[in-house]
Amino acid sequence: MSKIILQPSGNKDAREHYVDTIKKSVPLTLIKPHISSQEFEILNDIYPSGECKVWGVTPVGNNLTKWNRIERGDVTLFSKEGLIYASAVTTFKLHSLNLASQLWDYNNKGQTWEYIYFLDEVKNHSIPYLDFNRAVGYADNYVIQGFNVLDEDKSSKIFE
Repeated sequence: MSKIILQPSGNKDAREHYVDTIKKSVPLTLIKPHISSQEFEILNDIYPSGECKVWGVTPVGNNLTKWNRIERGDVTLFSKEGLIYASAVTTFKLHSLNLASQLWDYNNKGQTWEYIYFLDEVKNHSIPYLDFNRAVGYADNYVIQGFNVLDEDKSSKIFE
């Protein structure tokens, strides 16, 4: 079963990254030098247009543990300012410090978003946190603050 990925994206870096690698597509030719030939073949098969959507997370806290739970078909919900404003479906993931630094540079802590996942089927939404919170069973005032991968039970409530 697909899971829900919560991806807050309200800070300056995230807003810029959303424009640079989700709103605008990234050419596979830009990605190719930073990944293995096998990974490139997979991406080439997934994205025959030669362009893709890309997101990543930094190696802080338990982000790696959460990133490891991501699978093809999982749905990312992008949020900011009290709304879930977009969703996208995961197609592939890989780890590449070099690709991340090429796409997004480094943050003020010297980290880059090296745990990368590729997306497709991007859709715009305007879902208030209140509606999301009630669907999942969170407190009405819960604020999405940090990358997370919901368990199957919570994810199924969102899909319903």
